[in-house]
Amino acid sequence: MRRITGTALFGLGILCLLFAMALAWVIVPSQRKVPLDLVPPDVVVETANASFVQAKTLPNGTPQVVVENAGLRSTTGIKPDFAAAAGLDGETLVWNVYHSTRRIDTDEMINSAESRVALDRTTGEAVPWEGQCHVEEPVPCTPGNVSFSGHLYLFPFGTEKTTYQYWDSTLGKALPLEYQAEEDYNDLPTYRFQQVVPEQPAPMNPDSLGALLAFLAPGASDGTISYRATRTLWIEPQTGAIVGYREQQHRELVPNLGERVVIFDADLQYDQATLDAVGKQASDGRSQLLLLGVYVPIGLAFLGLVLIAVGLLLARGGSSPRGGHRAADVTKPLPTPVS
Repeated sequence: MRRITGTALFGLGILCLLFAMALAWVIVPSQRKVPLDLVPPDVVVETANASFVQAKTLPNGTPQVVVENAGLRSTTGIKPDFAAAAGLDGETLVWNVYHSTRRIDTDEMINSAESRVALDRTTGEAVPWEGQCHVEEPVPCTPGNVSFSGHLYLFPFGTEKTTYQYWDSTLGKALPLEYQAEEDYNDLPTYRFQQVVPEQPAPMNPDSLGALLAFLAPGASDGTISYRATRTLWIEPQTGAIVGYREQQHRELVPNLGERVVIFDADLQYDQATLDAVGKQASDGRSQLLLLGVYVPIGLAFLGLVLIAVGLLLARGGSSPRGGHRAADVTKPLPTPVS
């Protein structure tokens, strides 16, 4: 009976080891994908003081473009398009993204934008898709008018200490986002990354540029937009979630006649509600990944080794030796008779 019990425990220990390896190296890695039904929380970045261009209409009906100074709040909302994603390969998300920027003091709309983007569920990168689009005016988003690339809203599960490509919406292309350091942020261990966009001309719709020149640089016949930015992202590496964000952006109108005019200057960061929402989502995901991918496999492996050891001891202890050697009989010599 002891041999049978030992053999059973030994086999159970082997099964524990096999399941631990499968869980750590096969099952959990295969599930490191963004769920198709994930609905991300709204993300808000804000600043208490910014310079920005605002179009207004005077009481007499005359339009006016002026540079204002006030607090700004930018909100990004995401609605997954399940129907569009269902028509793809099952490994791609389709998100409708809505963006608006408002004055904090008056709640007046400063600008709005809409995008449709396809993202890889594993890497988080934008993937080619004929339906992608982007528009910053109150007109329909025309499919195919943009080619998103790099990372926009997601980073890979198991984010590494390396350089990624991160989308710059002003320039309409992905630029390097460099790893800087490990850092505790938003009550989570994170990797800090930074993207520095050096000062350079930025594209602008000719009509919009003409309006800026007419109101802000009278007498100029032409001009350009000068743009620079620095973005800092704090990423929880297990889930690839962006748990902290800061964007320092500066734009100037550079007319061919007259002085340069600052048309945008702001230092934007997540508000507290966003920090709480993305932090909780990342914390929950991190805990689940560590539980199933690390702690449970380690526990199963330890249990398996214990079961194997106990099984071997029982199997060996249950067998008894057969046919033991008997001690040789010693016959005393007979006394020699005395004659």
